Amino acid sequence: MKRIIVAIGILLTLLIASIYIFIPQKLKISSAIKYEVNGEGLFRFLLADSNWGKWWPGKISTTQDSKKIFSYSEYDYSIKEVLYHSLELTLSKNQNAYKSLLKIISFEKDSTVIEIGSELTSGSDPINRIQNYFSAKKLKSSFDDLLSALKDHTKNIHDLYGYDIKNEKVQMQFLLSTSKVFSHYPTTEDIYSLVNIIRDYIKTTDGKEEFSPMLNIESKDSINYYVRVGVPVNKNLPGKENISLKQMVKNGNILVAEVKGDQKTINEAIKQIEQYIIDYQRSNIAIPFQSLITDRSKEPDSTKWITKIYYPVV
Repeated sequence: MKRIIVAIGILLTLLIASIYIFIPQKLKISSAIKYEVNGEGLFRFLLADSNWGKWWPGKISTTQDSKKIFSYSEYDYSIKEVLYHSLELTLSKNQNAYKSLLKIISFEKDSTVIEIGSELTSGSDPINRIQNYFSAKKLKSSFDDLLSALKDHTKNIHDLYGYDIKNEKVQMQFLLSTSKVFSHYPTTEDIYSLVNIIRDYIKTTDGKEEFSPMLNIESKDSINYYVRVGVPVNKNLPGKENISLKQMVKNGNILVAEVKGDQKTINEAIKQIEQYIIDYQRSNIAIPFQSLITDRSKEPDSTKWITKIYYPVV
């Protein structure tokens, strides 16, 4: 009997010793995922906590001081501080708070690693040590879930920029163009009066109109608006008075985004394309233009307008 008690005592001693040996005082938890996404665009997406509702798999609440609380798998997450390409988070559970860091690590323009990590204290007694060890494993599983959810909702260009920005090749080659300065923002009638000048000229030639009319509006002072319109044609046609022939670089690189909506929606799309160009380190080599897919002179409801925005780039 005495030997059994001694053996049990030795086993318990070894078990307790193994707990202290194999479960450290500080439990470091981390998870990482790599996928094709622009790091700058992803970080900017995360800076707006309003975007978190688009991917967060748990519950989101707001405190009395308008602070967002993101809850998942027994933990409450909140953004404590914005750092360089990272967010310092606070994790809370049962009145205990832990620091966490969400990092964006860019390898290429379209290759990024997201990493999230934290550290728990295992405790001084064996039972707490075991309990906290399994809590750490559960938290690691939660981190995996969060990164997977973030990837699923940010892996497409549309997710980060709000529009499906595509890399395409220039299809048109010849373009008849005219321009005019207006002392007010150009109306639909103003724009199509210029388009019709070109169309009337095309009728006097053996050329044919191709694709949709093109539009570019510039203003440096919000008073005078320089309006350029163009009509793609199937061949090289001579210019006339205020109509000139422009030649596009056929099969050149061009960014394209299709937009449905009024001028405000179009302007927002232009803003996002320009941000895309910065993020992906592209260079604009010619003036951008709008392709008026919908004939606005026949469709007064601007919410129904379909417009393609083109940015020639390298």
